[in-house]
Amino acid sequence: MKPASKVYWLLSLATLALAAAMVLWLEHRLDNTSAQHIEQAQWMTGSGGSFAPLPPEGTVADGSWQTRALPLTWPQPLQAPLDASPRLTWLQVNVGDLPATPGGLVLYLPRWQTIGRIAVYGDDKLLFRSVGDAVWNGFNHPLWVPLDAHGTVPAPRLLRLRIDSLANAGGTVSSLWIGPAEALLPRYRLRRMLQTGLAEVMGMAFLGLGGFAFAVWLLREERTYLLFALFTLLWVLRSQRFHVGLEPLTLPSVWFGWMTINAGNALLVTWYAFMCTLVPTAPRWPLKALLGLLLLSSAVTLPLLSDTAWLNALAPLPYLVTNLAGIPATLLMVWAAWRHGGREGMVAASIGLLHVPVAVHDWMLQSYLVNPEHIYAWPFSTTLRLAMFLYVILNRYVGAVDTAEQANLRLAQRLRERETELAASYEQLRSAQQRQVLSQERQRLMQDIHDGMGSQLMSALKVAESGGLSEAQMALVLRECIDDLKLTVDSLEPVEADLLLLLATLRYRLAPRLESSGLRLRWEVVDVPALTWLDPRSALHVLRILQEGISNTLQHASATELRVATGEAEGGVFVLLVDNGQGFQPKVHMGRGLSNMARRAHAIGGTVAWDAVPGGTQFRLWLPLRIC
Repeated sequence: MKPASKVYWLLSLATLALAAAMVLWLEHRLDNTSAQHIEQAQWMTGSGGSFAPLPPEGTVADGSWQTRALPLTWPQPLQAPLDASPRLTWLQVNVGDLPATPGGLVLYLPRWQTIGRIAVYGDDKLLFRSVGDAVWNGFNHPLWVPLDAHGTVPAPRLLRLRIDSLANAGGTVSSLWIGPAEALLPRYRLRRMLQTGLAEVMGMAFLGLGGFAFAVWLLREERTYLLFALFTLLWVLRSQRFHVGLEPLTLPSVWFGWMTINAGNALLVTWYAFMCTLVPTAPRWPLKALLGLLLLSSAVTLPLLSDTAWLNALAPLPYLVTNLAGIPATLLMVWAAWRHGGREGMVAASIGLLHVPVAVHDWMLQSYLVNPEHIYAWPFSTTLRLAMFLYVILNRYVGAVDTAEQANLRLAQRLRERETELAASYEQLRSAQQRQVLSQERQRLMQDIHDGMGSQLMSALKVAESGGLSEAQMALVLRECIDDLKLTVDSLEPVEADLLLLLATLRYRLAPRLESSGLRLRWEVVDVPALTWLDPRSALHVLRILQEGISNTLQHASATELRVATGEAEGGVFVLLVDNGQGFQPKVHMGRGLSNMARRAHAIGGTVAWDAVPGGTQFRLWLPLRIC
């Protein structure tokens, strides 16, 4: 047995033991000294009774009284005609002189049970008569009758109980208690709580739990919860017989009996179907047999098709048939649950097995085969069914939590494995990307060196070999090659999208050459927005363009001043190179250098323009803020 099952059974047994101990303690604490416990009475029986309200006079016809011990039971005759007159039973107790008490004297009768009515007479004057339904008013309610109107009238010396019952129905009367109300009231309240109050409380609890189960079924559509909700509704209908009857019923007695009888059979069908959801290996043919029994019982006991007197005469028989069908079904389910081995099925089947002696005891009590002072145990066994369903819910909740935790653990493990795989893949991708970037940068540098400084050196070398370069010209070529190499290296430095930082780098590199050429520099650079696309390749394009523009000014403009300015216009930024030289016509002087400048500007989404201005030439490089 698993730990959860052990805890469940220990708690259940502890609860039952505590309840039994409380009842025994209450019985021990009850006052048995100031009240008379009547266990013997005069008895007489005959015919001529009536189901009508019993007469206010207690006149007894001639007959022979017999001394009988209480409790007293008269069995159900098997061959009485259905149209026989009701049976008339008298009980007589001579109580003598009873002392008056402030709270009054009462008669307390724990149980009287038959199909009929009862009246209590004191000195032949009516003290009490039942007014409820003849079938149900004498089923389960203890009797409490004031004898002296709370001390306002003398207590009677002679008590008589008249019971009119169906001729072919048995009956029983428990022992009597006579004494002060304050002494017998705790005993009466305890009895009423055990016989009727518990059924009412359990009915409300069952309805609440059934509503909860139905709500769960609406959310999850799991048949177990729907069947239990139906079981609770049927149980409430069935349990009505334990606490109704003192007042007239809201529906005819025969229909009330039909409802309670067949609610018991429907309970059996629903219970077996409920168990099949907990024990998947249980055989299904008993469910069909029980369903057939329910349909047959519903038809046979239907008041429209059956004689009411015959049904009343055979009152215990439908419950016997239910027990005879339910006991084999329960044993079969216990065997299936044992074979299946599931905890929920074993717990529920065990509860059903414990209910077997309860059902047998209650049938024997209804059939007058045991002491009538016993209590119907069926409502008590309901607490175990409540505990069983709560256990099923708790077990499934714990199982769902465990499943969720295991799923979370598996998910976390898979996540860690996937993170490890992604990290490895990212590292491989980063390494490949880094190698690709290095390769691209290497190719770019090689291309730039080849196209820039390499081309200039090769041209200078050919001219030098032919003797066409002077030393000054050779120094100029070498200086341009060195500047070009420095710009290539500068383009590798991170500029963080800052055009001004790039211009500052260009100024630093070309400042010595400008000074040696006698060209004065006016630096009018202002802050401009960042260019997010400015990477090393784009930076080199910008540097090459501006380097070529400044070289053109030095070589061809014969200028004495160069103004460098920045600004923002047309959704981008611009760089101006303005000199005070002899002027420049790009359409006339457009050569390889100017074409390269235009090509580089187009590669980074920009434009170049040359304009003649008063007293010189203006070169304008426009760059976009963003490259789509």
